[in-house]
Amino acid sequence: MLSRIAPAAVVAGATFMIIPQAEAATAPPVIRYAGLGACLQSDGGRQPCGPLKLWLSDGRVVALPGARRTVAPGEYTVAGVVAVSQDGAHAAYFAGKDGVLTIWAAATGKTREVPTVTWPDDLRMDALTLSPGGRFLGMRGVNASEWEVNRVADTTTGKVFSLPRGYQTWDFSPDGKRMMAGDNRRAVLYATGTWSVTLRRSVYMRGDLGPDGVTVASPKWTKTGGSVKNVVVTRNLATAKKSSIPIRLHKGETALAARWDRAGHLDVLTRSDRHVNGDLRRTHTWYRVNRTTHRLRRLDSFVIPSSVGGYVLAQ
Repeated sequence: MLSRIAPAAVVAGATFMIIPQAEAATAPPVIRYAGLGACLQSDGGRQPCGPLKLWLSDGRVVALPGARRTVAPGEYTVAGVVAVSQDGAHAAYFAGKDGVLTIWAAATGKTREVPTVTWPDDLRMDALTLSPGGRFLGMRGVNASEWEVNRVADTTTGKVFSLPRGYQTWDFSPDGKRMMAGDNRRAVLYATGTWSVTLRRSVYMRGDLGPDGVTVASPKWTKTGGSVKNVVVTRNLATAKKSSIPIRLHKGETALAARWDRAGHLDVLTRSDRHVNGDLRRTHTWYRVNRTTHRLRRLDSFVIPSSVGGYVLAQ
C-alpha cells in the first residue's frame, strides 16, 4: 500500500519488547520495500540506476530485470510501476517487454503473470496499491485530458473495475474482501469482486482498513506546550465511534502508518534518520501494539541507505 501520511512527533522513554530471535527466524520472508539503486556521479551526486529491486526480511535482495521502469533522469519515483502488499507477501509490477502484470510471491520467489491485464498506455501512471494476498491491484494515473483515473484489476479473473471519476483506491482489508476508496469529500467501502458499495460516509478518516471491513487505524500526534503525545486513532466508519491508543516512541522516531493483520493485531511503522559519514541512514521499525497495555513489541527493523532511491514500503 502506498500512502501519504503526515509525520508524527516523538517522545522519549518508550516501553518496548523485542521479539525473540527464534520466533523471528521461523517467520516466512516478507518484502520490506522495493526501489531503485542510486549510483554516484562524478560530481558526487546520485542518479537512479539498475533494475527495480526487492529487499526481503531474510536479507536477500531480489532484482527484477524484466520489470518496467518509467523513471526519467534524476527522478526516483517508482510508485507508479511497483507495489508491495501491506503484508509484504507479494509485489506487483509490469513486464518491460510486453507490459503484462506480474505478481511476485515472497514465500516462493515465483511469479504469476496476468495476461489479460497489461500496462495502461492511456494513462500516466502515478501509483499502484496491492491487496494482501496479491489478488487485487489498484492502478491510479492521469489520462490525456488530465483527469485522474483509478482502475482495480482482479488478478485471478483478469477483470478490471473502474472507480467513479475522482476516486482513489486507498486501502484493502487484510483478507482482501473489502476496499476503501474515496475523494476529498467522502469515503466508500466496496465488496471486492462484486464491487457493490457496502458503506458511504461524507466524513471520514483515512487509514488502514481492519479485518471487520469498517474500522480504520492511523497514527496521530498532538502537541500542547512542550508536551507531545503520540496515539493510534481507530474509527469505525459505520458507527463513527473513535478511540485513541497512546504509544511511546524512542527519541527521533516518527510514526508513519498503522496496519491490521487478519487476526486483528495492530502494528505501527516508524522511521528515524541519522547521518553516518555523510550517508543518510533511514531506519524503519514495525511494532505490534498491545491495545490493552499500550506496550510496543518490535517485529522488524531495517535500514534503508542513501544508495536506494524512490523506495516503496510494505504498508
